[in-house]
Amino acid sequence: MAELYKQAYSSIPATISLPSHWLKSYENFVTKNATSVGQIESALRSLTYIIPGRFREAELASETLHTSTLLLSLYHTSLLRRHFPSPSPPSSQTRYTAFYTARSRLYSRSAILLQTIQYTELLCEMFFKRRGGEKARWRLVVVLEVIKAICRTIMFWVTGKRTVIEGLGAERPNIPEHQNSADEAEGREAGPTPGDQQETSVLSERSKEWSMPRTGMTLPVLPTQNSESITDFLSKRVISADDIKIASQLVRKISSYQGQLAEMTWIARPVVYALAMQRLQITGSNKRTYSDWRPWVLGFGMEVAARELGKKEVRERTVGGWRGMTGLEKEELKRRGWGLAWWGMRGAFYENITKSWIQGFAGKLKGKPLLDIVGGIIEDYDYLWDEYYFSTSTM
Repeated sequence: MAELYKQAYSSIPATISLPSHWLKSYENFVTKNATSVGQIESALRSLTYIIPGRFREAELASETLHTSTLLLSLYHTSLLRRHFPSPSPPSSQTRYTAFYTARSRLYSRSAILLQTIQYTELLCEMFFKRRGGEKARWRLVVVLEVIKAICRTIMFWVTGKRTVIEGLGAERPNIPEHQNSADEAEGREAGPTPGDQQETSVLSERSKEWSMPRTGMTLPVLPTQNSESITDFLSKRVISADDIKIASQLVRKISSYQGQLAEMTWIARPVVYALAMQRLQITGSNKRTYSDWRPWVLGFGMEVAARELGKKEVRERTVGGWRGMTGLEKEELKRRGWGLAWWGMRGAFYENITKSWIQGFAGKLKGKPLLDIVGGIIEDYDYLWDEYYFSTSTM
């Protein structure tokens, strides 16, 4: 008995080390086959976009696959960033979010939690609706919106009262072209390919580059074919004002109370709208409450008010007005503007106006070659828009 106990006790460390060993093997596989892994991720995402709610009972499985793909892609990106160089040059959003992610642990954790909730919220809503009904579902919706609002508020204050720019600053790094060394070796045995000839021409061009003796840096060869190629050559090397700014200056501080009120109104809008919808106690058998305009008017009014207050703050406080805004601020303002369009797919507006139009359009496509497939996909999405809150959420 004692011998059996010793053998069992001695095997515990090896058993515990197995998961870490498997994880390391998986990481090595991903780094060695980064291109193939990226293609598989794209194929899975495309598949889940095409069959969002097929057969009505399979939406949970479809969304599980979609959510798992997003989370796995996020993990792969963080993994590949440790082994391969970052995109050059990185985008303004990547520079900004990466700066605060590295600077503040609180900001980093808030951004990660916010991103994770956005990836999993629809799946959680489906699960709670199936298990606990409408009351449990709306309770979950309110809780998740409150958590997301807290995360955005933390990000707003940690950055010094700057406009909230979501993201983790994690772009997929550049994957070297020599990853599939075995395939390249087989290609060389078969003879020169167009890719090999192109690589040879690139090497010959590099041999013409002039290397500076003191710094060792190289100067590229100017194109000599025509003026258009010279223009393209120079345009690729133009540096904008945002490129030379430090990361924290890519988004200006909101100094006025009016601007801060606008940002906090924008952050609080989803919570207020979710609470208003929960108060109506919407149930699957009582569609009358979907037609109530009060929550829709309240939520849409708050978002429009936040946008107009923000625009006024830019005109009064920013040097040069709209022209004085950075590229990242303009992108965020444009993204929030597109978010307003999604109010046509929510609540009373969708139930009273948009829904009948979409169903009529999908019905016209039935029975027609190829277009019938498009109509089926639209009906699948219409089912998600009609049944789930987070299917049309933009925050």
